[in-house]
Amino acid sequence: MSLLRRTRTGLLHLHFGTRDGRTVLLRDLQKAPLMIVRPFELPCGTLMVFMVNPTGGVLGGDHSEVRVTVDGAARVLILTQSATRVQPSPEGEAATQDIHLTVAAGARLEFYPERTLPFAGSVFRQHVRAELEEGAELGLTETLASGRVGMGERLRFGEYTSRVEVWREGRRVYLDALRLRPGEHTRTPGVWGAHDYAASGVWVGNGGVRDWPAVPGLLATGRSAGGAVWLRASAGQGPELDAALNAARESLRGQLFGAAPLRVRR
Repeated sequence: MSLLRRTRTGLLHLHFGTRDGRTVLLRDLQKAPLMIVRPFELPCGTLMVFMVNPTGGVLGGDHSEVRVTVDGAARVLILTQSATRVQPSPEGEAATQDIHLTVAAGARLEFYPERTLPFAGSVFRQHVRAELEEGAELGLTETLASGRVGMGERLRFGEYTSRVEVWREGRRVYLDALRLRPGEHTRTPGVWGAHDYAASGVWVGNGGVRDWPAVPGLLATGRSAGGAVWLRASAGQGPELDAALNAARESLRGQLFGAAPLRVRR
């Protein structure tokens, strides 16, 4: 097997619960290159965990498996320390990622990774599935760059595929299936138009939404037929997208979860 064909399988299994009214990490399984920085309790009582891949990125043929279980009454926030850099795949092999989230009644899980940055010639496929009991709360976002824009690699990746499903009590309440395979035309009307950064998100909570976040030409929100709240956004610049996404996220968290704004130090 050549060095170009060597593959890695990273595992990260996390199980959260409560002890004496505080959220704690009960069990964890970590296999390089996936690992976590030790949990930190935020002032609001939420337990924050940074998911880390200390290598230079994911390579063609690599596979990541993430399993997160949150027991009732626990409050968990999972972030990533940096962008996911998907390296070129000279032989066309896909880097794959499988994420499975299980949230019990009365628990809350929020997963807000940094953006995915696909290099020219890369292939990336992921599947995210969240299973919620009635009364569970979930927040999930996904952000994507069109490539290393500053390096002239706009829409030069081979493929980006992402399927996100949210199930509640055995019923699917949200489905987002995205498959991008850029061709020779990189500035044509379509999903992004002339924008270089895109985001999507889904929230399931026990509150209602009266003030729907929206920025004309940049960000929109709505409700799925199953009752989940969705978000779509795209922008020409990364900081512009991040600012709109963060503002919308905090608005929806406050309305759906009754949660105070996140105060995260990186």
